[in-house]
Amino acid sequence: MLQLFYPLSKFIPYDCYQDVFSINYNKLYEDGKRIILLDIDNTLIPYDVILPTPEIKALVSELENIGFKIILISNNNYKRVSVFAEALGLPFVSNALKPFGRGYRKIIKMVKPKSNQEIIAVGDQLMTDVLGGNRFGIDVILVRPVKKKSEIWYTKLNRLNERQVLNGFKRRYPDVYQKIEGITK
Repeated sequence: MLQLFYPLSKFIPYDCYQDVFSINYNKLYEDGKRIILLDIDNTLIPYDVILPTPEIKALVSELENIGFKIILISNNNYKRVSVFAEALGLPFVSNALKPFGRGYRKIIKMVKPKSNQEIIAVGDQLMTDVLGGNRFGIDVILVRPVKKKSEIWYTKLNRLNERQVLNGFKRRYPDVYQKIEGITK
């Protein structure tokens, strides 16, 4: 279990929102964020959807108009991620192995930020997205999963580990716990 290897603080998200549409991206840009890393599965679309919805396309267009560089980052395979990314015209990293370093190192090499503080990541999992970003000094916004019923087996396993992290938050970081629990209702 990953929690045993990392302090509980590494699982604390920068912020939490109901979904990707609720995030105040203008404020993030004002705060110096310039690069957005977007997870795909259960952050933007469910696992059982292949292409971006019109709403996702509109969101990407809005983010680009604000001035963000957007990169998709996913633990899913090349075929799944490339089809989705191509439909949006976005660069991507597939098989990212979040929370480990492969995907993040590749992105940092690709975009060459002045600092990792220019990057904000958005994802639906504490065990992959939040931990992975935090390990690299990248702020991560946690969103509620789009459709848990379509999750694959290893994501379901991660959700069990996530529950243990949340129990730890309940005891040590009750404000964080309440914020995360607030997006799951």
